[in-house]
Amino acid sequence: MNPENEVWMRLREHGASQITPGFADRVLRAARAKASPLLVAHFAMCGATAALCLAAVLIYHARGGTDDASSMAGWTEIAAQVSDLEQGL
Repeated sequence: MNPENEVWMRLREHGASQITPGFADRVLRAARAKASPLLVAHFAMCGATAALCLAAVLIYHARGGTDDASSMAGWTEIAAQVSDLEQGL
């Protein structure tokens, strides 16, 4: 056995000696008792976040018509300037 594995084995043994009997069962029982309310709250938060994101997307798309025209005008101006520079070379 290499030294690294031996050290890990000793650490596991030391950790196991620090835990009282029945610890895993107590932890699982406590987690199961708290799981239902936490799970419902978690899904409620996910639903609220999804609704807010959907609302933001809908508002953005509803107001986005003028942005496209101004963006297109900006790109047209840039393309004209590039064309002028290319002709100057």
